[in-house]
Amino acid sequence: MTKVNTKLYYKFTELTNHNFSLNSRFSIKQKELKLKKQMKNKKHVFEIAEIEYRCTWIENSNYDSSKPTLIIPTKNMSRLIKKTILNLEENEIDQLCNIIIVDDMSDENIKKISKNHSYLRVENDKGFNFSMLNNIAALICMKKGNKKIILWNNDLYIHTKSMFKELIKRHDDNLSSISGSKLLYPPLELSFIKEKDSKNIQEYYQHVSGKWRNTVQYGGTIFLPIAPDVQTLTPYHYKRFAQHTDPRVDCDKGVSCITGALMIIQMKDFVELGGLNPSLSKNFQDIDFCLRAVSEEKKCYYFGKDIYFYHDESVSLSGKKIGDSQLRSDEILFGKIWNKKIGKIVI
Repeated sequence: MTKVNTKLYYKFTELTNHNFSLNSRFSIKQKELKLKKQMKNKKHVFEIAEIEYRCTWIENSNYDSSKPTLIIPTKNMSRLIKKTILNLEENEIDQLCNIIIVDDMSDENIKKISKNHSYLRVENDKGFNFSMLNNIAALICMKKGNKKIILWNNDLYIHTKSMFKELIKRHDDNLSSISGSKLLYPPLELSFIKEKDSKNIQEYYQHVSGKWRNTVQYGGTIFLPIAPDVQTLTPYHYKRFAQHTDPRVDCDKGVSCITGALMIIQMKDFVELGGLNPSLSKNFQDIDFCLRAVSEEKKCYYFGKDIYFYHDESVSLSGKKIGDSQLRSDEILFGKIWNKKIGKIVI
């Protein structure tokens, strides 16, 4: 590893530079930044490393490149991914879209669970990188000739098939590059988080007491001040725990960014923008991607009028640990990239 020039803060994946044959096994090498040292003068030293991603690809025999493709990363959590796949199948989303399950070095048999869909296993020596899990799956979609991809969290559920179709329609009708929608906390019967676990909500959001199910989990993005040593604004979910009929979230509007939990993206735009930033492994990669898109005058929409989806937020509540060095690296790097620009871009 070597010390990084600040110019590299602005580097991200160039998908079109990865020339490979789409075989059952292939590898991708990617340069990434990670925080090495935090200085007292608020200068931060990053290192650069080249990470090799070793991939196993099993394509479903019914893969249809003319359809959108859902990309669903997961690590273990077999019961959760089973629930998510079942929800998609019960709502016949698998007939409207291809589904790729991206297995992040699971110990559990995710391959068996994914038998009716395409399966991608990604291994590396660094650890979890949400950006690269999606980038590699998107690269496969590009090779297959897909026009549209949909980033889909492994704890995201359909309410009705008609709402899903309506979201796709509004995305297409508005010639949107990136689109998202309103997300609610799911009802008990659909939720992976049971009542005995619901204390996580109260612990994570101490102002909440009790009736949070079926309220808004994501109603858009707002930006508020972050830690003093980063000196920028950070994204937060707008109107969390509000009623889904609140007119401030029950609407359609052009926005600066949306959550990566549900993100429809035109393949052409994803490639032109270089994909998700691989140096933002755990956080902010969705916001960074949208801000880059809007900076290039691409359309980004939030479609929440009379439609919504369910997001359990199960991974978020259990995965953010105090002292996580990669989360801190992501936070500081995001600030270095955007602290002088964000006020001119955010709607």
